[in-house]
This record gives sequence, structure tokens and C-alpha cells, in this order.
Amino acid sequence: MPRWLAHACVVVGWLLTPLWAWGASFFGMWLGAHVVLQSKSPVALIAPGLAGAALCGFVTLLIWVRFMRRVPHLLAHHMAPRPSLEQPHVDH
Repeated sequence: MPRWLAHACVVVGWLLTPLWAWGASFFGMWLGAHVVLQSKSPVALIAPGLAGAALCGFVTLLIWVRFMRRVPHLLAHHMAPRPSLEQPHVDH
């Protein structure tokens, strides 16, 4: 894998962090609201939804950040070696 592509993967991965958190919190809100769907009280619907959103969002961020911290090490095994800083001198 070219080094520029490995660096691009890391950048794109960090840029995806807010999307993961948003998706997970949306899923947590949906799941929490469906747990108490039979309730008639709006507060009884919102409280589990907010708790589910916070829990799912936090857990997803925790897992994603731990994964993204390991990505450079994982990609290092697939990256092309660094080019040498010294260029060979050719006499004509």
C-alpha cells in the first residue's frame, strides 16, 4: 500500500468519527424509544431514548477511537518502505 494511501485512510477514518457517533446515537434514541413504546407520557419516551443515545454514542466513540489509535500500526505492515533520503549519485 502506498504511504499516501495509508495516510489518507487514517485521515478519512478520523473524519468518519462524528458520523459514527451520530449514527450510533440515532440508533440508541430509536432503540430507547421503542423499549417504552406503549407509554403515553412524553417524558417516559424521551428519557430512555436519551439514555440509549448517550450510551450507544459513547460506546461507539470509545470503540472507534481505540481502533483509530491502532490503525497506523496496522497500516505500517502494509505500507511501502520509506524511500531513502540519500539519492545515489551517478557520474556520466
